[in-house]
Amino acid sequence: MAEDAPFNAALAEAPEGTRALYVRAPGFGWPRPPGSTVRLRFALTPPGARGTALIFPGRTEYAEKYGRVMSALAGRGYGSVVIDWRGQGLSTRPRGRTDLGHVANFAAYQADLAAVLAAPEVAALPGPRLLFAHSMGGCIALRALLSGLEVQAAVISAPMWGFDLSETAGRSARLAARIVTRIGLGRWHLRGGDRGYYAATEPFEGNVLTSDAAHYEWMRGHLAAHPELGLGGPSWRWLHEAFREIDALAPKDTPPVPLLTLLGSDEQVVSPEAIRERMARSPSGRLLELEGGRHETWMERPELQEIAWAETDRLLRAQGLLPG
Repeated sequence: MAEDAPFNAALAEAPEGTRALYVRAPGFGWPRPPGSTVRLRFALTPPGARGTALIFPGRTEYAEKYGRVMSALAGRGYGSVVIDWRGQGLSTRPRGRTDLGHVANFAAYQADLAAVLAAPEVAALPGPRLLFAHSMGGCIALRALLSGLEVQAAVISAPMWGFDLSETAGRSARLAARIVTRIGLGRWHLRGGDRGYYAATEPFEGNVLTSDAAHYEWMRGHLAAHPELGLGGPSWRWLHEAFREIDALAPKDTPPVPLLTLLGSDEQVVSPEAIRERMARSPSGRLLELEGGRHETWMERPELQEIAWAETDRLLRAQGLLPG
């Protein structure tokens, strides 16, 4: 059985009865020595009458941030499982650091997913299963689907299938990340990397996450009350491994899972072009572009969220996963 973990349900605005647990996953060479494990936190709501949603957060995120999403799904009859990936949330951090986002390789995230799915408390949850993912979670989700993860439908927000960089900047970033990693400095912050937490240090005006001031303040309140949930900028190794995974996934076809992908017109974090290109060749997928939306659709203005959830409901109804 998994071990009890802390979860702030009031902070999260999660459904009553939501709790969190810890499981162990292979360390993948981090932390050392080889053969060691990492401790992963995941949150789960009470079982839903219609099934279970697997929620894959993005880089820097944590389970409490998805409390409102869990509540929205609970209102539709679905339970939820949210994973704190290694290196973030209340899962194992590299040397306990919250200022540095680091991973040895992206295969480690698939090990995280396998460990959480194998937890008896998760394995016992009723199907069918849905997949909800955001940003880096969308990259992890694509790899998981290609590796055989079975879900009946998926909704992915601003998937990290590329970065919002010019061709020249992208080549330079790839080369720098490869060189710095190869000479053994992969744990260093990116040059000029943010050692603080974005929402806690950046004002609402000009932020790249959301155009909704209330939601931005909600996120800032989380980090002010519980700074241990935050995460600073990525390491050079994380960037190198992210580029490797993006490049490996790019030529692969999207699995034939009913898919809704959400993209804000003001996206500045991930590559809109990479998202549009993949969705253009995804016969079972649909791309919804939200005018004025930024990176985090589920944390956006109410009118944009209403559109996104209405299209989500349409997808679920079309698959017989929600009453018509």
